Amino acid sequence: MLRTIAGIAVLGLAACGRDVPTAQDQSNGALLFARGGNQTLYGITFQQGIQSDVAHPFSALAKTGDPFGGSVGGDPVYVLLPASSAGMATVCDQDGSGLGATTESWGGYAGIWKGDFSISAKAGAHHFAYRATREDGTGMLWLVVNAAGVKSNGNLTLTFTNVRGLVSALSTPDGGPYDPQDRCLTFSITAIP
Repeated sequence: MLRTIAGIAVLGLAACGRDVPTAQDQSNGALLFARGGNQTLYGITFQQGIQSDVAHPFSALAKTGDPFGGSVGGDPVYVLLPASSAGMATVCDQDGSGLGATTESWGGYAGIWKGDFSISAKAGAHHFAYRATREDGTGMLWLVVNAAGVKSNGNLTLTFTNVRGLVSALSTPDGGPYDPQDRCLTFSITAIP
């Protein structure tokens, strides 16, 4: 009995030890870890209704040749929300969700945000999440998109067009009144090897 338990413990430790350092994150020098092979370090950029903050580039390990075919994430990730979310509310409002009207404006959310980002492929669609505060630590934004994205540029770009960006009920642009109105988004994410 004790040999069985000891054997299971050794196998468990061996399985946990398969993560190996593969590259350094350029933002803070911390080691990034990848499980298994076929991973590439990509520079990740956002365009259109969500944009990269050029002063704070970031990179992440992802599936080689198809970075958006699995999961990609990072923390901290800085983004710039421009005045327009680049979507057409008349299209998003017809999505059949019954969730009410969207807006094409970031309104009080416009500006630089710092937080954690993830995107993963799920059953023919993608789950995008961004939870952040303003660069100065005020406000709170939790944005989620569950929609089909279109891959292009040899699978290195993923584009969402006129999709509902779900804004958490507890989101606030500046720590004041909540602004949970969903945004109609058009944006792209590009992975640069």
